[in-house]
Amino acid sequence: MRGIDRQLCLLLKWGMLGLLFLSSIFFLAAGAASPKNLQGNPEGTKVSIQLLEEQLDQLAGDARETAGRLGKSALPALLPRTRGESVRERVLVLECLAEVKGPEAVRALVQALQDSEQDVWNMALNLLHYTNSPEAIGPLTELMVQSPHARVRGEIARILGRMEAASALPAIQSQIGKEGDQEAAHKMNLAIARLKDGDERKKVVERLSHSDPKVRYRAIGELEYVNDRNLVNRLLPLFYDEARVVNVGQERWPVWHRVCDRAVEAVVFLTGKTLPFPTGNRSYTPEQIRMARELITTIGK
Repeated sequence: MRGIDRQLCLLLKWGMLGLLFLSSIFFLAAGAASPKNLQGNPEGTKVSIQLLEEQLDQLAGDARETAGRLGKSALPALLPRTRGESVRERVLVLECLAEVKGPEAVRALVQALQDSEQDVWNMALNLLHYTNSPEAIGPLTELMVQSPHARVRGEIARILGRMEAASALPAIQSQIGKEGDQEAAHKMNLAIARLKDGDERKKVVERLSHSDPKVRYRAIGELEYVNDRNLVNRLLPLFYDEARVVNVGQERWPVWHRVCDRAVEAVVFLTGKTLPFPTGNRSYTPEQIRMARELITTIGK
């Protein structure tokens, strides 16, 4: 019996060693195909580009992550598809390009602003707010003047403002005089307010005390866009403003976002500091509002 037990132990021992050996091979193979090793491994890149193509064919959202891992090597697969027949495919490709980043990707996003489908150029506008490059300033400025769509003209102005594109300021000021759409002109004035301290910036501050709570609420977001940290103290009166504006809950179980709630979130954005509680689309307690108000006093410390 002892001999049999010894043989069983040996079998189990060698079986465990075999499993460890196979596991090590598996993890080594997985590591070779990991994103970190793709750029130095042409075969791995080829496999991932094939995966990207398959994901795009299936309109799978995972294509965004794959494109981000591939970086610039994904461009040959993505750029031809910006002219694909499917609107959903073109939108997904733009999202992939935003993950790739870089001048070539941004150039494709700018070109998409001339797409015939609103869903496509609307996505391009949203992405260009945070994925852009200095080379895009010239083409964007031209499109701001030439685009037949008021939303495109207005959002381009806001994008240029966010990019701190001072060279575009004369073109934005000139376009306001010719702009026939009130909302687009408003966005252009916001861009000017961000690019220079003048009357346009003063008007943003004035709207913080407007009689309409919806205007006050919107003005807080405009103050965030202007991004002048020195104006954060202008929010102090709004911490006492409990006017309900937006339901951030469900229709049956509303959670009202008040002017004071929006002010709390703006303080975090403008100061770059954090609060000891989560923020974003919620209603805050009086104690939390007090802490946000006190956060303003820490500026410069």
